[in-house]
Amino acid sequence: MNRKTVMNLLVLGAMVVLALPTLARADSSDSQGAEQCPVGLVNGLTLDQEFGPGASMITRCIKKRRHVRVLFQINRFCANSTVDNETMSPFKSTCTSPYALGEMMNVIHDYEITEGMKPSDFKMIAVAYGKGGFLLLKGNPFQAQVEALMKDGVHFYFCQNTARGFIKAGFLPNPQTTGMPAADGLLDGVTYVTAGVSAILDFQALGYSSIAP
Repeated sequence: MNRKTVMNLLVLGAMVVLALPTLARADSSDSQGAEQCPVGLVNGLTLDQEFGPGASMITRCIKKRRHVRVLFQINRFCANSTVDNETMSPFKSTCTSPYALGEMMNVIHDYEITEGMKPSDFKMIAVAYGKGGFLLLKGNPFQAQVEALMKDGVHFYFCQNTARGFIKAGFLPNPQTTGMPAADGLLDGVTYVTAGVSAILDFQALGYSSIAP
């Protein structure tokens, strides 16, 4: 082995040694969380107080980001699938837990309270189709929860293919017989997409991360 080869190996070895602390820090940061948290206290307690000593050391918090785009797919009425299938009408259902609405509020609270993000840092939308459309009807048992999410900036879209089925079943006004827009049966602020699934694909192409909880 000539002198030049030996020198090159020594230089390469030194570069590897210098890089090891950086790699170790990167691995540690990824496993333990890149950000200190929480910025705010969800229940008025620190993580160690709420979950026990050492909890903050084993909690990974998300990095405070801007321009976050989140899309919730809502294709069920009830979080309990058995209850969801017992009836087509939300006004007769025994469901006590709506599909997706609680998870949506949890995300908002995590972003704003725990991570300290501002409402301008993220945008959340929801596309409802199939039985999920019942959550956007006026008078449904979870109307107040949907309206609370709207006040927090969530925009809800209603699938027109679902609307056609709801009109036929009598859940939405039939413009042909009543002269009333079908949207009169939807919560104020809800707008249409022509088809729920293709709209979800389109929003994904626009940079939204899609979630079906």
